[in-house]
Order: sequence, then C-alpha cells, then structure tokens
Amino acid sequence: MIRVLAVVLIWASSLLRSQTPLRERFSVTATPKGPNQINLRWSPVSTPIDGYLIEIQSDMDTRYSSFTELQPIPKATGYTCNSTVQRNGGFCNISDPTGAHVYNPQSNGIPYWATDATYIDPQDSSPAQFIAWGLRPNTAYRFRVRTYSDNSFGEYSLVATATTANYALRYVSPNGKDSNDGTRPDKSHAWLTLAHGSKTIQCGQELIVMGGSYAKDGIAMGQSCTAGNKAVVLVNPGDTAIITSGTLLNSSVIVLAGNYLVVDGMICASSTADPGGSFDALIFGKHNALLNVNISPAVIPTFLQSGLQIKGDHNLIYRSYLHDYGSPDAVQNPAGNGGYVLVLPDAGAHNNVIWSNHLTRGGHDVSLCLSGCSYNRWLNNIMDGGWGMAWNAVYAGAQNNLVEGNFVKDVGQLIIAYKPSLQVSQGPNTLRRNIVVNEKSAALEVSALYGHSAVTGSLIYNNVFYSPGSCYFQSHNQGVSAYDEVVFANNICYKFTGDATDIYLANKTNQIMYNDILSVDSDGSLQPDRAVIIWNHEQEGSYQYPRTLAYADREYNPPFSHNKGLDVNPQFVNEAKLDFHLKRNSRLIGAGTAIKDLVWGSTKGTIDLGAYGIRQISLNQ
Repeated sequence: MIRVLAVVLIWASSLLRSQTPLRERFSVTATPKGPNQINLRWSPVSTPIDGYLIEIQSDMDTRYSSFTELQPIPKATGYTCNSTVQRNGGFCNISDPTGAHVYNPQSNGIPYWATDATYIDPQDSSPAQFIAWGLRPNTAYRFRVRTYSDNSFGEYSLVATATTANYALRYVSPNGKDSNDGTRPDKSHAWLTLAHGSKTIQCGQELIVMGGSYAKDGIAMGQSCTAGNKAVVLVNPGDTAIITSGTLLNSSVIVLAGNYLVVDGMICASSTADPGGSFDALIFGKHNALLNVNISPAVIPTFLQSGLQIKGDHNLIYRSYLHDYGSPDAVQNPAGNGGYVLVLPDAGAHNNVIWSNHLTRGGHDVSLCLSGCSYNRWLNNIMDGGWGMAWNAVYAGAQNNLVEGNFVKDVGQLIIAYKPSLQVSQGPNTLRRNIVVNEKSAALEVSALYGHSAVTGSLIYNNVFYSPGSCYFQSHNQGVSAYDEVVFANNICYKFTGDATDIYLANKTNQIMYNDILSVDSDGSLQPDRAVIIWNHEQEGSYQYPRTLAYADREYNPPFSHNKGLDVNPQFVNEAKLDFHLKRNSRLIGAGTAIKDLVWGSTKGTIDLGAYGIRQISLNQ
C-alpha cells in the first residue's frame, strides 16, 4: 500500500505586528495570452512585504466596471456523504456539511515569492506573477497591484492595460442544434452539444458556452495549435455552465489530446460511464490549460472514477477546484487505498504547473506523482478536507519536482487510515514554504517504499508543521543509501503531541538542522525538555526510545545539529487565524541556514525559520 505523504499564504491581517506601509511605486506589465487570459508581470519590490493584491477594471466588461480585487484561489465547501451508496458492504456516514476541515483564505493576497523566477506560464514558458482568467475576447482591461504587510497597504502600482485577443467566436447553448452553424448564441445559430462544438472549432477560434446544464455531454479536443493561435472553450463570462453527466461514448468528460488548448470556467459534476474506473478529465497533450474549472463526481462517495490525470507536459492547471473522489469510510475504502483528485502518472507528465488551485478530499490523496513524473511545480495551492494525503511522490523517476507555498489542513482527521500530509518516496524533490496544519499523524514521511526507489537528495526546508501528531517519519525500506543527503532544515514543527521523529536507519549523510522542534502536553503546555527524538530505530536497544533534542544534537550528530536552542515559542502573528508569519521579536528571525538547491534555486540573504523565512531565491548557482 502507498502509506503516506505531502503556501498558499495565510492572509489574515493582524495588529500584533506592524510595518511602515510600502511607498515604493512599481510598474506592472499586462500581456494577452489569448481571448480569455491576460498575464501580469512585475519585479520584486525592495521593501520586505507579505504579498500582493491584484485589481481589475474594464469599461467593456460590466463585471469589473470599477476596480475589483481578483480572488486567486476558489473557495471550497463542505460535503455530505450519500448514505445509500453501498460498497464492500459498507455505507458512508462521515460528512462535513459546514466545511470545518477546509481552509478558505481570509483575503485575496498572493505571496511575495510569486516574483521568483520559478513562476511561469508553461503554455509558452514565459514568466508570470499572476494570471487573469475568464476574460471577454477583444476587450480592454486595466490592472493595478498593491503590496500589503499585516494591516498596512502600499501604494498602487502604475496601471497596466491590455486587450484580449480577437478570436473568431462560435457558440454552444442548451437551446441550440448541432446542425446549426454555431456563429451566434441564439437557438437558431448555436450548437447544442459541447462534444460537437469543442471538436469542431479550429485554432484561432473560441467556443463560448452559454449558461445552463449539459447532460450526456463532454469536451474532447485534439486540435494541434500554437501559443499565438489556440483553441479555447470559455463559459460565457457571468454565466454558469455545468456538465451534469458524461457522454456514454467517452469515459472522460474533459479530454485534451492536442496542443495549446484551453478550457476556462467549466463545471464538471459528472460520473463516467466506464465501469472499470477512469478519470473525469484527461490531458494527454502539451501546453494546454484548465483555468477556473470545477471537477467533482456527481455523488459522494464515488468509486468508478478519479478527478484529473495529466499525462502530457507543459500544461497549466490554474485557479481550479478539484474535489471529492473516493470515500472516507474505512469499510468502503480499506486503508484509504482509493480515491485520487489529481494524478501525474508517468514520465510523460513533466514541466507542468499546478498553481493556485483548491484540491480537496481525496480518499487516498489529492495530488499524486507516480513513476517518472518530474520537473513539475505545485505552487500556492490549498490541499485540505480531512481525508487523504496532500502530496505524494512514489516510484522511481518521480523526482526534481517543486512543492512550494501550499497550505495543507486537517489531513486524516475524518478517516481511520494512516495518512501523512506530505510523502516523499522518491527523490530528489524540493518541499519548501509549505504550511501543514492539524495533521492527524505524521506531517512528513520520507520513505523509499518500493523497489528501485530512493529519496536521495530531497530538500525539505522552511516549512511550518503546526499541531501535527508528529513531525517526521523516515522508514527503512531499500536500505541506508536510499536516504542519502536528505536535508530537513529551517522548519518549524510546533505543538505536536507525539514524538517529533521516528527515523529507522542510521544514515549520517542526512542534515536535520536549524529546526524549531517543540511539543506540547495534553494541557497544551510547551515541553522543550521532553524526549521526542527517535533515530536509528531499527538498531533497537536504546535507539528505539525517544531522546531529548539536546541529546540528539550531541549524540546523533551527524545528522542532528543546531536544533537545541531554537526549540522556543516561534511567536507567530496569530495562531488562531492561522497566520504563521513571525513577529518581529521572534528568536527565529535570522536563525536559519542557507540551502543550496541546484534545481529550483538556492536561498539568498538572511534566512529565518518557517514558511516565510526565505526572502529571495537565486537561480544563479
């Protein structure tokens, strides 16, 4: 069994920390990337900030008649299990109707590190700090950006203006006919089905999907286009369009098999017709994009299908809500071995960007990187819901991926199966700037579980693990050398209740250093001198019992060093509001160490501990 696993920023403002508002005026560049999309670019400001807020205005689009903040991540909701659905003799009665186990940011900010060079639009590999979606074709838009730090706001940037591309338009409507010409939205001209319209449009054309329900329908596109001449399916701006059931001729509701294809704004609440199990959405091609889509099953729990599978390269998944595959019930889903929200299955899935999405409730996990999945970027997503893992890299070749800035909440809280939040079973991979909150068991597992797997060279640094059961589990599979050169540094693991680490082998090439590792007792009192470190567990004898952090730094060095003394209250700005910035008087300011990352960029300048501790990343090694 695959045991185990895996910021978006916390945007709550606070009066506990204050900074002078930024008075630095900066420029923004707006570049159209088709009839529905404009990308924004700007350089990092020189003053330390928490992040940026983006506003849009258009005299031609009534949604934005005045400047309006754009919301970078879609909101998640709760769910109710259908207790009549039987599987394995079991029924699901585990629900979260109010969404207590999901996380919705309190503001529309994006993190300051979105200006790093690793932030790109893979459709053409151009740098991008923000992507505006769902725009009207041939329409002028104005953008402005301002910085923020706690309760202070900087001045607005200079206004940037751009006009979306003027594509030839075709239309599909629940009132149309496929025998029509598709040239207008009325019933005498619009096509009836998405299946017909999506395969019929050509490169340089946009299919406008009029609002309504589309039953026994789907989007299947095989066009081979170019970056400057895409084929685009866009839900009519301001409308809601839902695919309520898939076509009986196709087991997947959205299939992008060509190149430079875009689906923007579609809701897929469907069940596939394939009894063997499949995915509701498939991307086989290259340089495609799903923008602001909502993909979920028609009924929870579900067992015959999963969410989105990406088998191609250089694809973009942006601001989408993918959710609710599998079951939280232990009888229906033994050991949590089924239910996948997002899967990158093989070596064909490389250089994709999964950015600013809400990935919620997968029975096994919400994001899975299997054999060969490499050089992909998971950037500033929310992964939550109380079911399975947030992120998991498994078999040989699943390496050189970047997992950065993701917010993970409540993994395992609604289920019985053991599920860590982040699981690295193949490396090297880089996990940085992530926040994990209220993990039921281990916040992190590093385990070379299967034959030919190795986690060698994986870098886990500058993360926050807040109130987990434990911090770090490392297994014995594949022997000592499979764990060479793993770095665990500059992390904050705070208010855990079990042991901090359970590390099975005596690998002395690891570096477990400059971390704040501090537990609490059953009353919530801090326990800096508690025995919480297990290392070389498999040796048994005295090694199988927990030791204090001071003992580990002294007797287990290497790999442990420079941790004792940093095991202090980190002085977060506002734990109740899940704001894990450090107060200005925190002892963890400047207490970190530099990290060299040859693939995704090394830290530059002074390093604090925690998710917000890296001010700058340098790709110049």
